Amino acid sequence: MDTINKDKTKMKHFRKWTEGKNPFLAATALMIAGYSKECFELFKLVEKGKRIEGDIPLPSIKTWLKLYHNHQRVGKVLLNAWGNNNADAAKETDFLKTMSEESRQLQKMTSEQLNREWGKIPLHDRKKIIEEVYRKREEFIEYCINDFANETNEAERKEFLKNLTKPEFIFIFRVLVPCFSIYHTHPLELLNKAQNGDDEALEKLIRLDKSIIFEPKISEIVHQAQVLKKQERISMIKKAFRSKPNIKMDMKTIKCNLGGLISNLSIGINQKITAVDIRNLFDAISLDMNDDIDNDLGDMVGESFEKAIQRSRNFWHIILPAKK
Repeated sequence: MDTINKDKTKMKHFRKWTEGKNPFLAATALMIAGYSKECFELFKLVEKGKRIEGDIPLPSIKTWLKLYHNHQRVGKVLLNAWGNNNADAAKETDFLKTMSEESRQLQKMTSEQLNREWGKIPLHDRKKIIEEVYRKREEFIEYCINDFANETNEAERKEFLKNLTKPEFIFIFRVLVPCFSIYHTHPLELLNKAQNGDDEALEKLIRLDKSIIFEPKISEIVHQAQVLKKQERISMIKKAFRSKPNIKMDMKTIKCNLGGLISNLSIGINQKITAVDIRNLFDAISLDMNDDIDNDLGDMVGESFEKAIQRSRNFWHIILPAKK
């Protein structure tokens, strides 16, 4: 890894937050929580009806409808986009591979074996090993802080925009996250209910995604609703088709959703952090960037924040691959 100029005054509150935490988790948490503003801006564009992916055709209806069922494919694209967004991420990944291999070798050994092997090492060498571990950790955290603090270059911006054109990303911003934020459920659950005759679920689904009427079972329901005895249903369908969901995506909602993602990933690497830790993370970043605690989350502390994190974590657990 290249030599890094250390400025200990940069992101000092975040540095404090990383103490005692897995460096990979700390870096991931910074990347996720630190870009809450950009996520909010994207959702505001969606709320206004703008196409964030640009003036390109929507994915084919066949591809689009498959995304309702293949939620882990959506999660993989999301994780890959984060991991491959720029050259810095590749360097971070290389570092993590080395650390992970060392960790795997240690995990193969029992505590007795570790104590025995550790006892064989001269005291002077033990000290050097400990110093090297801390040096690597500090170097990695420093690299991530510099990466976060630097302005995004043009190549990274183009790569990000390119990701937005992928069917999975369009689905995330237009269906997946709005569905969870508004209806607190996965779109596949709404689809299953609608297919089984639940008119409320059908209405919500059509408001959310007009293309759903091309799904075979939903298409048949719409077709059959045209008979005289089902005029109430066809009226509901027509009204839903002319309407859109009442999206109220504020920064509090965005940050709770991102906090749930951080929580989910921490569990995935067996380094679970608490809701209090995540709340402190948002405060640390805000203090470093704005000289004040995170006011977007307002009264979201204690039990209320913990419940919000748990709801969001359950959502991310559905769409993210089992092996993270």
